[in-house]
Amino acid sequence: MSETTPSDDRQRDNRANTELLNAELPDVRFADDAYLRWLYDENPLGPAYQEAVDEDGVRMTHYALIPQDYRDANGPVPGCYSLNAVTRSGTQRKGYFVTIAKQVYEKAGNDGRRLATALPNEKSVGAGVKYLGWRLYGQMTIKLVVPTTLSTGGVDTYPVTESFLGSADFEELTRDLDEYPTTGVTNCWTTEQLRWRLRRPHAHYSVHVSDEIFAVSSRTVQRGVPAAVLLKLLPRGGRRGPLSSKRVVAAACRHHRTPLALHGGTNEHVVIRGFEPPKRIRPAPLFMLVRQLDGTIDQDAVELTTYEFLDVDAF
Repeated sequence: MSETTPSDDRQRDNRANTELLNAELPDVRFADDAYLRWLYDENPLGPAYQEAVDEDGVRMTHYALIPQDYRDANGPVPGCYSLNAVTRSGTQRKGYFVTIAKQVYEKAGNDGRRLATALPNEKSVGAGVKYLGWRLYGQMTIKLVVPTTLSTGGVDTYPVTESFLGSADFEELTRDLDEYPTTGVTNCWTTEQLRWRLRRPHAHYSVHVSDEIFAVSSRTVQRGVPAAVLLKLLPRGGRRGPLSSKRVVAAACRHHRTPLALHGGTNEHVVIRGFEPPKRIRPAPLFMLVRQLDGTIDQDAVELTTYEFLDVDAF
C-alpha cells in the first residue's frame, strides 16, 4: 500500500479547494490549482493557515489566512491576510464556517501572528463582525485618476517577467522599499516578498520606477472602460511624503493604453488625486476589516495608514 506524503495531501487539498472556490466564486484564478499552490505553499513567509470540512469526500467549506509581515511605528507586527472564505451552496446553516474560522485564528495566533486584515464585500462584513470578532475599519476608497501631465520623463517601465524578477535590476530597485517611515500599520514589501507576490498565476503586472516611487500596475476593464490599476505606490529610499504620483500615473496609463487609472485604498506618503467613479463603472464596494489574533493588540486602536490592492489579492 502506498503512503501519502504531506506534499500529496497539499496537492489534494489545493484541488478540492479550487473546485469549491470555482463553483461558488467563479474567477480566472481558479481555472486550475496553480493559484492556490502559489498562494498557500510558496509564500516565503510560510504556508497558509487553513481549514476545511468535507462531506462524503466533497469539500463543503474552506478558509485561509496568508502570512504577511506588517510593521508600525513601534516595529514589526507579524500578521495575516484573510481570504477564500467559502461555503458550498445549501450548507451555510450547518455552522461549519464559524467552527473552522476560529480554528484558523487559533493556529495563526499560536504561531506568533498578531493581527489579521481582510477586504470582503458588503455581503460578508456583517457576519465577520458579529460572529467572528472582526472590527470594521471602513470602506476602501476607490478613485478614478485622470493623468494631469503627459510627461513620463524620469519614469522607467518594466513589464513583469520571470527574467525581470530574477534580475540584478529587480534586486537593486527593490532593496530599499521597506524603509519609509510609518505612523500606523503598513505591509513589509521586501525584495523576496515582492518577487513572490508578482509571480501570481493568471495575472499580468508592470512596474514603474521614478527616483521617488516604485509603483506596480495592472490593467482592468470596468463596464467597458479600460483603466490602469495602481496596485501599489512605494516610496524609495526611506522617503516620506507628500510625494507626487503624477508622472507614475502618466506612465501607467501610457503603458496600458488607457485614458485613466484606478486606485484603491490609502497611502500615507504618495498623493493620489482622483474622484469617485460614476455608478455605471463603480466596482462593488470593499470593506477593510482588522482582527487581533493572539491577544497582544488592541484592534480598536489599529490604523491602516498604507493599505492598497497589492496588500490584498484584488488583482
